[in-house]
Amino acid sequence: MTYRSYSKDAVELALTIYNDGFGVVKEKRKIELTGEETEIQYLDVAQLIETDSILVEGLNILELNYDYDLVSKSKLLEKYIDQNVFLYDKEKNERKEYRLLSVANGIVLENTDTKEIVLDPKEELILPKLPGELIVKPALIWKIRPSKTDQINISYLTKGMEWESNYVVELKDQTFNLSGWVNIQNNAGTTFDNVKVKLIAGDVNRLEDYEFTLPDEPVLYSMEKSSGPSFEEQSFADYHMYTLQHKTTLKNNQSKQINFIQAEQIPYKRYYSFNHYNEKAEIKLEFENKQAQKLGLPLPKGKVKVYQEDGNGGSLEFIGEDRIDHTPKNETVELYLGDAFDIVCEGNKIDSYKDEQGLRTEKWQYTIKNNKEEPSLMKITHSIYERNWTMKDASHDYKKETSRKIVFWVEVPADTVEAVTFEYEVDERIYFTKS
Repeated sequence: MTYRSYSKDAVELALTIYNDGFGVVKEKRKIELTGEETEIQYLDVAQLIETDSILVEGLNILELNYDYDLVSKSKLLEKYIDQNVFLYDKEKNERKEYRLLSVANGIVLENTDTKEIVLDPKEELILPKLPGELIVKPALIWKIRPSKTDQINISYLTKGMEWESNYVVELKDQTFNLSGWVNIQNNAGTTFDNVKVKLIAGDVNRLEDYEFTLPDEPVLYSMEKSSGPSFEEQSFADYHMYTLQHKTTLKNNQSKQINFIQAEQIPYKRYYSFNHYNEKAEIKLEFENKQAQKLGLPLPKGKVKVYQEDGNGGSLEFIGEDRIDHTPKNETVELYLGDAFDIVCEGNKIDSYKDEQGLRTEKWQYTIKNNKEEPSLMKITHSIYERNWTMKDASHDYKKETSRKIVFWVEVPADTVEAVTFEYEVDERIYFTKS
């Protein structure tokens, strides 16, 4: 005896979605087994279910199958082989009964009265009602030991689920406003109705047989203040978990956006970055993800779109975007927005010589032309690949970030040319130790 279970029988449905294109479905369904059933058709599961991940509580399962019969012409016809069907002649308004013999290379029919064979008839083919064994939705088919129960719990992994955080920044003179949105995409092959949603931020190790890529979806965001956070954040294992504070519905092939961060008046530093490998000065935006700076929240990876108000018209204009990785609190976020139009930079080695003792001297100059009508903060990064070096002279203060990298921060006045020069000595002598 077969029992069919549908999604409408669910008493509780929860979904945990990960960044990497998969999710965990947890469902409790009411069920009425009398002890006579030997098979259960568990319907309305995700089409992209990972069948090796299924956990079931409340049943003694002997065998598990995953069936998904599409209601196509060929599939239906195969189900009616050796059964009676009908041909309908519209002109004569006649309907005659035939037996379906084959559908392998065209339709082969046998007239039930005359036993004549008809090949690929032109008349309209009419089939009786849908066979009961044809499953038109994804289903788990369980062979079970007869038992009595009123509820079963099931959990499984499915591909086709993904979420990504997206951020919108509205730049002011000294601060910016931040709005963070969660973009959830459901391409798992089923609808999750009235579901509790959790999101896991972090890089979870997975052994993938193939890479499933979700299509791009249109995204709409708002900078309006929300009444409160839609998600509650907490640490979980070595990741971060975001729990949606209300139930929602995720339709199949749907993209849904939910606000999860609203922050205002966050201080930032805007500057231009250049090294001798760049062709142009890069526009950079930097801020501290600290509570003292009105943030201090774990920021899941995602795109950051930056807007700035037009001083004349008062409208917001798009000025660039970048992508951030998972960023813990108390870390620095750096965004690359594009290349500067009115700032021209050039880095050149202007001298290099070596003395008789094997000490080589290099002299560099970085020329900065600020054609803007306002001062500009420049970050000049220079890499020194030699192991043993000593700075001999520098026109500006510098910071030694690593053993092979120095950084100059220079405030260049409006409509001014500034030159950063420095000279360092490299010890290329080879020392031998007597054994």
